[in-house]
Amino acid sequence: MLKRTLDIVASAAGLLLLSPLMLAIALAIKLDSPGPVFFRQVRVGRHGRPFRIFKFRTMTQAQAAGAPQLTVGGDARITRTGRFLRRSKLDELPQLIDVLRGTMSLVGPRPEVPRYVEHYPPEHRERVLSVRPGITDFASVHYRRESELLARAADPEREYLDVILPSKLRYAMHYVDNVSVADDLRVLGLTLRTVFVPTFPASRRWRAMNDSKLWGRLDRAMSSLHPRRNLFATLTDAATVLVCWHITYLFRLGFERYQPGRPWYDDYVSFGVVLVYLVCLALAGSERSVWRYFGFDDLKRITVACLLAGLISGAAVLMAQLSAVARAVLVLHPLFCIAALSIVRMLYRMVWEQARQHANGQQGEPRRAIVLGAGGAARRLVAGIHLRDGWTVLALLDDDPAKRGTRVGGLPVLGPLADLALPHIHAEATHVIVAMPGASAEVRGQAVAMAREVGLLVLTVPSQHELQEEAGQVFDRKA
Repeated sequence: MLKRTLDIVASAAGLLLLSPLMLAIALAIKLDSPGPVFFRQVRVGRHGRPFRIFKFRTMTQAQAAGAPQLTVGGDARITRTGRFLRRSKLDELPQLIDVLRGTMSLVGPRPEVPRYVEHYPPEHRERVLSVRPGITDFASVHYRRESELLARAADPEREYLDVILPSKLRYAMHYVDNVSVADDLRVLGLTLRTVFVPTFPASRRWRAMNDSKLWGRLDRAMSSLHPRRNLFATLTDAATVLVCWHITYLFRLGFERYQPGRPWYDDYVSFGVVLVYLVCLALAGSERSVWRYFGFDDLKRITVACLLAGLISGAAVLMAQLSAVARAVLVLHPLFCIAALSIVRMLYRMVWEQARQHANGQQGEPRRAIVLGAGGAARRLVAGIHLRDGWTVLALLDDDPAKRGTRVGGLPVLGPLADLALPHIHAEATHVIVAMPGASAEVRGQAVAMAREVGLLVLTVPSQHELQEEAGQVFDRKA
């Protein structure tokens, strides 16, 4: 029930906030090629019921009969606008309509076309289809460049059925067995980063976007704890709460009835509501949180503060007998504020992380690593590569129970090596680095095999013996 409520509130708020962007995309599609704005396709939903999904059209309308349902990179059917929409994932935005209708959720296993659902193993099909499909999940983040992977395959259809689809099913099974709000928020954060901070080929980036001085100034400004930061945060929260008040009215009354449906004193009420929210956010400790490290604990504080502020505001309006204020606005406004305040902080964190990466001289494709091992070699490795030359170390894993929960070079040791198989651990990674030079060859071999199973590039830190052997071979060649 809570998940569905959040889906309704977030999708409604998203459609309202993103409506200007979606209108601009629709206009670009119509100007680029003839045909409808939306593409509708039958997908399999919850309990196996088919439904027609909404997406922005990215291909020419005249498609050959029997054309493949898989789309690979360089497909001639993709329009110029469609290439941008696919690369940035903006073609998925209309699926907020499906979330509002109840056929989809914000987070959940991606819905497949019926022909691919037929390839689900019988023991998995019922469980995967027991939940609403989602706009995004860990598989969507991991395979965000699926079309490029398929383009490199000799037989894209066979590659999808034999490699990608089974991997997606493993992600889906993990989600079904471990549904949690924390994982949903992590998936949404990763997806927002993909949408709002897309990665373009280096040759096509704007020169200003690679200006390390610009990003360096931005990094220093966002990393400072100057008192002005608290003023900025307070003003931003006040503006967000006020905008949510008016968005809630729009959601309740529509554009035509928005202005006539508000009482003359509504602006005074809205400013009073903003003041109540600011006080509750301060009492909940929200102003002490650092936006660039926004996480689940901050979300809990925002939720408590908004629900308390909504209760106080509603009680005050009822006691003052301000009957013209819509009751639905009083009920829905706290939910809109929870979503909006969280999104503002997530966007701030994503921009700061992007600035930090550029400020440290990262160029080209980002490389995000999970380090296996948390000993001395891992400590030296983290100190040498983290936020340098395009590398970002996400976390470490180690089988030593004493090391779990500790930090190496400021980075957390999350759990044992076996946790690498968990989607929420490796979803954002591009590399796995095995930093256990003191371990036996068998143990290191198992770690390498496990790393390869999750489909990431594997690097290893050599042992002293291996370095000596390599040095000896070099010496022999010179001799």
